[in-house]
Amino acid sequence: MARLHAAIDAHMAGRLEEARAVYEAVLEEDPIEPVALHFYGIWLHQAGRHAEALDKLELSSALEPDNPAWHNDLGNVLFALGELEAAAQAYGAALEITPQDHTVWNNLGAARLQQNRNDEAIAAFERAVAIAPDFVPSLLHLGSLFEAAGDKMQASHYQCRAYVLPPMEGKSWQMVGISFYFLGRLEEAAQAYRQWLASEPDNPIAAHMLAACSQRDVPARASDRYIEAHFDRYAETFETHLLQGLGYRGPSLIAQGVALVAQPARQFITVDIGCGTGLCGLGLRAYSRHLTGIDLAGKMLEKAAATGHYDQLDKAEISDYLGRHPQSWDLMTAADAMIYFGDLHGVLRAVATALKPGGYFIFTVEALTPQDAAGEGYCLHASGRYRHGRDYVRTRLQAEGLEILHDSDQVLREEVRQPVAGMLFVARRL
Repeated sequence: MARLHAAIDAHMAGRLEEARAVYEAVLEEDPIEPVALHFYGIWLHQAGRHAEALDKLELSSALEPDNPAWHNDLGNVLFALGELEAAAQAYGAALEITPQDHTVWNNLGAARLQQNRNDEAIAAFERAVAIAPDFVPSLLHLGSLFEAAGDKMQASHYQCRAYVLPPMEGKSWQMVGISFYFLGRLEEAAQAYRQWLASEPDNPIAAHMLAACSQRDVPARASDRYIEAHFDRYAETFETHLLQGLGYRGPSLIAQGVALVAQPARQFITVDIGCGTGLCGLGLRAYSRHLTGIDLAGKMLEKAAATGHYDQLDKAEISDYLGRHPQSWDLMTAADAMIYFGDLHGVLRAVATALKPGGYFIFTVEALTPQDAAGEGYCLHASGRYRHGRDYVRTRLQAEGLEILHDSDQVLREEVRQPVAGMLFVARRL
């Protein structure tokens, strides 16, 4: 037996001829010696003598049926030869003996995946990650399978779990932070943003997201540099991500609010603040004889210009722009622009200044939830967006001379497989 173990060591070290000679010598003396049969079978497979390999491997497993590793090896050889059902049966035999071996569950999943038996593949990969939560091959398989099935949230869950695992070299700290946020692991998300900020000390996105996830040094509003950098980077995929991935309802809610106060007649001089790529433009066009869009992100404005819905587009910070245009608009809309302001005092004062008497302001905000800590009526959520309480918004509107005509609870979008609670407000300047 010592000679056989030495041959196995030689085999693992790549001294294949040395190993072969011993295997064949042992089997000449004892044609059913299980260990020699098994490892000679592996040697034969490596040498391209597949039929002989299977004979040896099947015989060794029959002689030692309680050896799960040998059943798994047999399955691997069968898998490599495209004999997928036989491979699955071999993996199944191994799992009957060792049901807690995540690598065998992964192998079984791979076999079922190759057979296009995706439900069984998912079940096997899920068993693997239930046993070994950080097992990357199964996490990636699950991400791919759910993505192919159109379940983007489940796909993202598994992809994020894989992405945050070491090694970290070559990975985007922003994506690591987003992945940890998606998984609800906020302290680790904050640490990722801290690492990002350490490598890029002047990066406004890293600074903002670190504040959001750590809840330290929280600003009263998102900085102009953050908004511009974030949305310029996001411009190319913005609409697809919001509308298809998150079920975004902002434009339809704004349209709902406008319909409460007017009929389509192109009667308003309108400004769409934080217009982004112009998702609200089509709905507002029917009510507006002149439609202006303003946004800080130049690349978003390029997309808005391509829609053809706007008469004028200006790159500017909202509060400053509105303050420089007193009593200029009959209708002002903001679909999810207020979520980048915590303290609404300044921006609502600018809104009131820019509206004509009797003019309407229609906007959405994200709503505080019972889990949010918000001593001042608002908070910066770990998503990087601000959430507001109803009483806070109503108080701030009334303080600026804006009469509240409507407020209602709404779902703005979905995130992390959960609806994002929001509110729709319709106000009028007295």
